[in-house]
Amino acid sequence: MLTSRMKKCILFFYLPLLTFYVKAQVPVSKEPRHHVVFENDKVRLLNVLLPPGDTTQYHLHSTPSVFICFTKTNTTSQLIHREPVEGASSAGSIWFENLKEPHTKIHRVWNNDSTTFHVMDVELLSEDSGFGRKPLVLPYAKLVVDEPWARTYKIELQKSGKVAIKEHPSAFVLTAINKGMISMTKKGAEQSFSLDPGSFFWIEPDEPFTLSNKSGTVMQFALIEVR
Repeated sequence: MLTSRMKKCILFFYLPLLTFYVKAQVPVSKEPRHHVVFENDKVRLLNVLLPPGDTTQYHLHSTPSVFICFTKTNTTSQLIHREPVEGASSAGSIWFENLKEPHTKIHRVWNNDSTTFHVMDVELLSEDSGFGRKPLVLPYAKLVVDEPWARTYKIELQKSGKVAIKEHPSAFVLTAINKGMISMTKKGAEQSFSLDPGSFFWIEPDEPFTLSNKSGTVMQFALIEVR
């Protein structure tokens, strides 16, 4: 039978572990380096900025997500209760992770480099019922993610290049990967924009748009088609 003193010792031992475990459950959208910049019923955009030498809290990913990387940075990641793993991000890389239960992930990331680590986590909030149409065929574009939740096309728009999408039943998230100038025509109105990595646009279903490169260099974009 446990004495009062033994109970106190056990509580003293487990309380820090319990506190650590609770903190580890912070959703990714509440982690301080992950900034929610847009959210609706289909997507949640998290802009992640991790300065040199900084470390995120342990945080929980529980939603299928598309990740877009904007920097070449040496980082280390660590799944909870696992050994750290070193890696290097690549500017312009795009990938998908099915983080829906039972594939949830709790981890932390730290920046081993001398420049800020910048990535966007696009959480996909729609159900995984798939698409009723074939993928888009666009000039300058390559399909890099084709999942039931979303498709993602990487666009490398040459100088003076243009991409046009007519009325389409899907919604889109368009995100700039590098810095540059573009013009966009939506609803018959043309506007010019100076973009930085991570600049984004939400495009409603059945909303035609045209994207034109006004820079002297190739412009890269991630175009996410949401069911």
